[in-house]
Amino acid sequence: MRDSEEVLKRIPKRCLEDIEEYIPRISAALDNLERIKDKDILSLSLKALSSPTRLDIVLLLAASDMPVCLISYILEKDQSLISHHLSDLKAAGLVKETVRGKYRVYRLKKDALINLLETLDSVIREVG
Repeated sequence: MRDSEEVLKRIPKRCLEDIEEYIPRISAALDNLERIKDKDILSLSLKALSSPTRLDIVLLLAASDMPVCLISYILEKDQSLISHHLSDLKAAGLVKETVRGKYRVYRLKKDALINLLETLDSVIREVG
C-alpha cells in the first residue's frame, strides 16, 4: 500500500505550490486506488458494457436466457455480429453459455453483475 507521505515526497515542489487544499485528500485518494482490487476485470466489464448493442443484449438477458438466433432476431442484427458481442460479454465474465440441442443459449452471470454494481456504488458513494 502506498503511503501518502511517501507520495508527497515524490511530488515536485513546483507541483505543490498553491494546492495545499488537495494534500489532505491524498490519503483518501490512495485508499480508493487500493480498495478496488481487480481493476482489470472492472475495466473489461465496463468496456463490455460500453457498446449499445452489448448493453441491449444484457437487457434482453436480464429478462430471460436466450439463444443467439433469438437475440439476433429481436435486435434485428446479423447473427455473426451478435455472436461477436456475446464473446466479448463472455470474456468479461458477464454472461455464460450452455449448449441445448443445436443452440448456444446465453444467460447473465448475476454474481458478476452484482459485484460490478457494488463496486460502482462504492465509487459513487465516495464522490458524495
